[in-house]
Amino acid sequence: MVKAAAALMRKIWRQIFRQIFRQNRTLTLPVPAHPRGQQSGAVLGTFEPPPESQRVLLDELTENILSRLPEELDCRARGRRVMAKLRDLVGDLPASADHHHSSRFGLLQHSLEVALKMLEEFEKTLLPDAPPDLAVFNTEADPLQTQCLCFLAGLGHDLGKLLDWSPLNQTYAEFLRQVKVEPVLEWNEKRVHGGHAQFSPWLMHHLLSPADVRFIGLGRLPELAAALTGTHTPDQSTPLARLVSTLDQQSVEQAAPDWMLKRPDSKVNQFIRALRDLISGGRLRVNSPGAPVYVTCDSAAVVVPRSLSAARGYLKEDKITLPSNHHLYDLLAQAEVVEADENGQCVKRIRVPGKRGPVELYALIFATNTIIPQAILPMLPTFTFEVVPEELTQTSALAHSRKESPAIAVQPLG
Repeated sequence: MVKAAAALMRKIWRQIFRQIFRQNRTLTLPVPAHPRGQQSGAVLGTFEPPPESQRVLLDELTENILSRLPEELDCRARGRRVMAKLRDLVGDLPASADHHHSSRFGLLQHSLEVALKMLEEFEKTLLPDAPPDLAVFNTEADPLQTQCLCFLAGLGHDLGKLLDWSPLNQTYAEFLRQVKVEPVLEWNEKRVHGGHAQFSPWLMHHLLSPADVRFIGLGRLPELAAALTGTHTPDQSTPLARLVSTLDQQSVEQAAPDWMLKRPDSKVNQFIRALRDLISGGRLRVNSPGAPVYVTCDSAAVVVPRSLSAARGYLKEDKITLPSNHHLYDLLAQAEVVEADENGQCVKRIRVPGKRGPVELYALIFATNTIIPQAILPMLPTFTFEVVPEELTQTSALAHSRKESPAIAVQPLG
């Protein structure tokens, strides 16, 4: 199986190499009859400029990348040319239909973000007090080649998404100049999640010139291909692919508050809607002994997994399914609608008054106005809860195990 995989990789790269040096640069893969995508309203023959705020962001990303590329051996000029080619290739296309970076120029922004993160990771290996990560970077190789490889791996990791948008034998900019009517683009409904990574190497010929290939070195092209194809596979076959995948997820998480809260059908908004409806209808009690929701000033604690089960049952009536508990916790933390620590942990231990003394529960902490309808706030009884600091939680658990403290009821974590 290993030999077969290696033979297939060599075959792929032989074909890619031929395409790079072919005059017409037309791949021999089947070309979709119609482009696929999400956006409509593209201006015939060109792109509408992005909104001012996004234009500033794209310019900042570009300049940050260029500032990290050295001027020697044409590295900075090469980076500028490759990013210009990327803009022509992906244009104003989004990176997803309804997930991260789903607005115009989203694919360009996301690609630049991951490329910048890759360069930042590479720079860490050059610090005197931070030895190189031998598992990721080949320290025996030319550092400028390695830096370029990292840059290209980040920049090109999502190129395969173009197979869901536009023909293979031309850039998106060229397509717009040739189309006779305003294009209306729709996602390919048969696409496989993460499958675009397998096609990214086939589109690198749009970004790389023969001079770029000579600079990287033919011997390192398979390393680039493995990094591109391995980003969305379960084993993420190489260390470089794992690094790209990690930084790709960081870019997704940074965009999470924007797309999760703007889309009414996101899992975060569906969960919040369920909580508000259940609280308004009295199916989730608030500020009473044994209640699943507690409000103190500007903070609201939602006890888990009890409240999650209620929300699941409520949404099931509309045939809406929530992800697993821990996946939902991650989404809520990424959307920044709950309190979370630097590691994204958002399930907190709280202490509330009970009939037989204090009771400790696991809960998510929201801003009050996020889940409590304004109309019922004046009617709520006064109640107090407090978040138990982590160090006190550990001390309390140790004391309890030695029977040195009163019994404390603890709600199990879902």
